[in-house]
Amino acid sequence: MKRLFFTFVIGLNLITGLEMVRAQTDQKPMPKAPYLAPVPDYGHWIVTFKSVTDASPGTASPADGTAAATSAPPVPPAPDASPKTIETIKTGNLRGVTVTLNNGTSSQFTCKGDWILCSTPTGPALGIASPLSHPYTYYTTGYILLDGVTINMSTFKETALHNGALAFHYKSGDVNVWIDPVSMLPLTVKNLDVEASYRFLTPPSEPLPIPKDQAALLQKEEAAYKAVSSMR
Repeated sequence: MKRLFFTFVIGLNLITGLEMVRAQTDQKPMPKAPYLAPVPDYGHWIVTFKSVTDASPGTASPADGTAAATSAPPVPPAPDASPKTIETIKTGNLRGVTVTLNNGTSSQFTCKGDWILCSTPTGPALGIASPLSHPYTYYTTGYILLDGVTINMSTFKETALHNGALAFHYKSGDVNVWIDPVSMLPLTVKNLDVEASYRFLTPPSEPLPIPKDQAALLQKEEAAYKAVSSMR
């Protein structure tokens, strides 16, 4: 009788232990503040874009009343002027940005604060970042497609697999965001029919050099800007 009792107790403890292990295994991580890692002072990342279209729901067949199988409509080719990849190398307040379009052409920009510079066949050019200027949404002081997006527990949806990796899923307005739960860096951002996938590389170890022609123009324009500002 005593042996039977101990056997029962050991078996019960074993079952309880297995249930605890299973519960711990099934438990998914939950996000904690800060919910998104800040843009690094020194960083190197590439964003790849693609057009996406959500699948249409099945529709009832008038013949038998069953739902007809439907598939996602074909994704139209992206316009030549839309970006394929954007590579950013950041050191402090300097960014080197390479924009490659779907037509295969690439343009390189140097960004300092709101100044955007590029070298052209006729000489260096300089502009101010704005929603109406090139490279438009390609240039941002934050992460691409995440300006103005709310990422906290109010927009958190779930912890689930995304492209084979565990991720925190957020939805802010029309924007879906998946964030790596370890690094807290963005993995994918889907805004309506555009999806941007992030890949972070080894950050640079030295400050980003500005091409000489651009540096001379920037120095000239900054001096003129300071002179005008001091007169106000």
